Formats: sequence, C-alpha cells, structure tokens
Amino acid sequence: MARPAQVSFPGQKQRMRMRGTKHANDATAKRIRRQLRQLLEDPDECLPTMTWKGRLSWGRKDPVTKTLQNLRKIVAKKDDVKWLSKRMLAKRGDPVGKALAGSLHAAHDEDISLVGNFKSPNFGSGSFIRRGDGKQGYLAGLQNHQNLTLRMLPWEEHARRGMYFFSWEGGFVCTGPNPNPPKGWLEDVLERSRFDFKHQDVDGVDVYVAGEINAQDVLNDIPSNDGWVRLSFKHGPIVGIGLQSLKATKEKQSAFVHHLALSMLPPLLTSIVDIDAMWVPNGWDSDDDLPQTAHDGLARLMAGWHGLTVPEGNLARACERAVLDSLDFGLLIGSSWSKGETIEQILTSLEGMQGSVDEKQLAAGVFLEAMDQTEEGIRIDSRGGRQEREGSIVEVMEGASLTDAVHALWEDFGLAGLSSIGIEGDEAQIIWEQQLKKPKPLKTFLKGLDSSRKKAQQKARFPYRVGDLPGPVGAIHDLILIGLLEGPGIAERKATSRHDDIDGAAAGWAWLRAANRSTGQEWHFESLARDRGGAWMEATRVLLEAGKKMLDSEDSDNAEFIDALNALHTSTGQQEPLPDQPNA
Repeated sequence: MARPAQVSFPGQKQRMRMRGTKHANDATAKRIRRQLRQLLEDPDECLPTMTWKGRLSWGRKDPVTKTLQNLRKIVAKKDDVKWLSKRMLAKRGDPVGKALAGSLHAAHDEDISLVGNFKSPNFGSGSFIRRGDGKQGYLAGLQNHQNLTLRMLPWEEHARRGMYFFSWEGGFVCTGPNPNPPKGWLEDVLERSRFDFKHQDVDGVDVYVAGEINAQDVLNDIPSNDGWVRLSFKHGPIVGIGLQSLKATKEKQSAFVHHLALSMLPPLLTSIVDIDAMWVPNGWDSDDDLPQTAHDGLARLMAGWHGLTVPEGNLARACERAVLDSLDFGLLIGSSWSKGETIEQILTSLEGMQGSVDEKQLAAGVFLEAMDQTEEGIRIDSRGGRQEREGSIVEVMEGASLTDAVHALWEDFGLAGLSSIGIEGDEAQIIWEQQLKKPKPLKTFLKGLDSSRKKAQQKARFPYRVGDLPGPVGAIHDLILIGLLEGPGIAERKATSRHDDIDGAAAGWAWLRAANRSTGQEWHFESLARDRGGAWMEATRVLLEAGKKMLDSEDSDNAEFIDALNALHTSTGQQEPLPDQPNA
C-alpha cells in the first residue's frame, strides 16, 4: 500500500541526513564532546612539535613550520565562532587550518546528534563532527587526537613532501626531513605491541628481545636453532623477535611491522631500520657460514614481511624452508642436518624419528650409500615420494617415516642397508629382491628377517634363480624351486595355469607327475602335453629329489643337482644350452 502523499509548506525546514553520517548514541556523543573540549582547552597539545631546527635548500622555511604558524593564528581565535565560521569555509588557506577551524567551531556546540563515521584501512576509524570545508580525514584526525595513528592523518601532505612524523603515548613530533625517532618512541611502540619485549643493555647497545632468544646472540649475529628476525634501528637500538613467537600470529592479527609503521608518517620503515633474519638447522656448526643462497632467500622473505606480502604467521616456516632449500650436501632429516659421513653421525640425526634401533641402523646404511653414490640431490616428501633437488644432499621431509624413506631409496641403495646390518652376498641379493617386489614396513620386514634370511640361504644353495633358465628345462626348474621354497600349493597353481605353448604345458604336467600332484588335473592339459610331460617325468623326479637333498643337508653341494639338471636337458631335447652356473 502506498504511503499518504507528503504535504510541504513554504518555509518549512526539512532534516536531511548526509551520506557517511550516523546518529550519535550517548556514549559516542559524550566521547566526542570530551575530545572537543580538550581540543578547545589546549589545541597545542593536539598538534605536532617541530624538533628540527634546520632550513631547506636556499634557506627556505619548511612547510610544517609554516602550517604550525598558521594554526597558531587560528588557535588565537578559538573562541570567536563567527571568525571560525569564515575560516573553515575559506576557499584559500591551509587545508589543515580549515579542518582545525571547523573542529574548534564544533567544540562550541551544545548538542551533538549527527556525526560522521571515518574509516581508513591504514589510519583506523573514528567518529567526528562535519564542519566546514575541511577534509573528512583531517577533521577526524584532529577531533580524535587521542588516536595515535589517526592524529597523523592531517599531516599526510607534509609527509609526501619529505617531512617525518612520529606518534606515541608520550608525544607527537615532526623531525623534519631527517627520520630520527625521538626518545621514548620505540619503547612505547614495543610496549603497545602484542609481544612481551625484554630490554637488555649489551655492550652499550639497547637490545629488546621477545621469545626464547638470547640478546647477545641477536646483537652479535650468532647462528641460532630457534631463529629470529632482527630490526637494527639506525639510531642505535636492536629489536629481536623469535621465529616461534612470530609463528603464533593469527591470520587476522596485524603484523608487527605494520604496527611499527603506523606509528610514523610516512610509514617507510626502511628509512629508520634494517631488517634481517637468522636460522640454522639442528646440527649445523655455528662456525660455518650458511650458503649465500640462504642469505638471499632470507632477505627476500624480510622484504616480503616488510611489504606485508608474506603473512607473519607463515614467516617462521618460510625462513626455515629458505635455509633448508639452500643446503647442498649432507643429510637432512626434517630440520636436523648432519654431514652424514659415518653411520654414527646419521644415527644421531635419526634420534628424533620413530623406529627401533635395528630400523635406524638399516636406514643409516641406506642413507650413507645414497649420499656417497648419488650425483643429484634426493628429497623424500611427506607422502614417501622421491624427488630431485639441487646439490648432493639427501633430505627426508617432516611427515615422512623411516619406512617411507627406505622404501623410496631401496631399489638403488637397499643392498648397502642390508650390508650395514650384516647381510651380504647372495643372501642379501635375494632379500633385497623380495622387499623390492613386495615392500613391507620396516618393523615387519626386520621382524620377519630371520625367516627371510633362512629362505634366502636356501635359495642361495641352488645354482640358478627362478627365471634364469630358458625353455621347458627352465619351466620345470622354476616349478621345483617354487615348490621346495614357497610350497607345493603355489607351484601347483602355477603348473595348472594357462600356458603359452605345448612345451610349457608339458613342463607343468611333468612336475605334477614327479611331485605326485597330478590326480584330477588332466583336464588342464592337452593329450600331446601329457604325453610329452610323461616322457620328461622321470628326469624331473630325479631333479626334484636332488633339490630336496640340498635343502635337507647343509653340507651337500649342488653337483648332484647340476647333473640332474643336465640329464633333464638331454631328456627334453632342448636345443638351447644351459647358461654357466653363477652359484655353482
């Protein structure tokens, strides 16, 4: 339903609300009235003090001094409301003067009902009374003079011309074109920050540190496993913050450098401070300097932190990663580094990882061989994946277990790991192959190592491995080894599986007959394969018995087995000769 038509009469006043304004509640009205009363009673207290006594080129007077002289004329007329009304609307004159005249005029108001709401991402926010043609930010800064950041806003044009301002609880000063922080400014800024700084005089230098770091180390640039960022102020003091303290910064909290920069205008920290960082991994010799790439990476991160492009909460991890990525030799386990020249050094690096003594001993052997043999760096990521990295370093990232690391390196360096726990030769080769084909967790692998070693020792007695021999002789030989070492059931499944040719099927039938496992298996084979396999059955049985004797008697050599194998070769009529016996 439409509202009734509005009727207006000549001379009737209408109340209009300007954009960016709001009705002041009691608390806001009282606060603004109190601030304006303070401004009216002592305007000089709300203006910066000029501490620079010099002159610009050609003997010119600086713009801040000129503005302050103009403002004092306005202050002298602070009780002349009519004069203030003209000054705040003047088309000419200093813009800060317009804002001050408007603010002093508003201080004479008895009733405050409508206020402006100023917001700035850098200078903050505050309620103020709009009066005259002064800029909103200037009005807000003068009327909220208790806001240490906002009160600098009216002087932004002077800051653009090269004038420096510093604001803190104890004062508000302009140091002219020289960025010299006044006494007490740094102490107040540190006290108002979220960090708990401790002051210490070290060799005549004021050092402030936050976190579990040593002031002496920060001053003398001594490498630290805890890590720190250092702010070296050009007027003398040193400020250090531990990386772990920075890590606690939440996402919505402003960075410390942002807090520091908002206490000066222009907010150019590089004009008053140099920022650097230090962190070394556990195990790094403090007498050794980090690679230049590490210093370059830390410098880029400090520039990003200062520029607010690197979140403060991520700075600690980023610094650690910059250093770790720069290392090009040794062994890196998480954030612990070792030269890795001996098994003992590597075992020391592995103390922080989960795993038994035997697991770490095996892993140490693998790592040592990897560092000795690899020409390119290796990185094991948190998922156990293997990647390349610069240098000749081996790195196991945080989150990767010993099992992940050893599995990733097993194919190339597993034999060296077995050698480090006393397993060598053919026995080691067999165990290495088993673990490569069917990887097991290190704990399970080592727990079953006794049975694996026994099986490996049994395999080592035979002159050939499974798959070494060609043709039907090789097929029969493989079935015999599988049946003796892994069980007849496994060999039977292999013998009755689908075959590529008649000779392969005949070999399977020959083994089934020789091992007395042919009952009910005829349907798997063609008649020709059964006939040919039956002809080979006797020689197969002799070879099978020779294999059993080798396993039953530790002193038995493999001569009888080789003779039986040659007889089988003759029986099958295989044209392809047998290869030399590597394990004979």
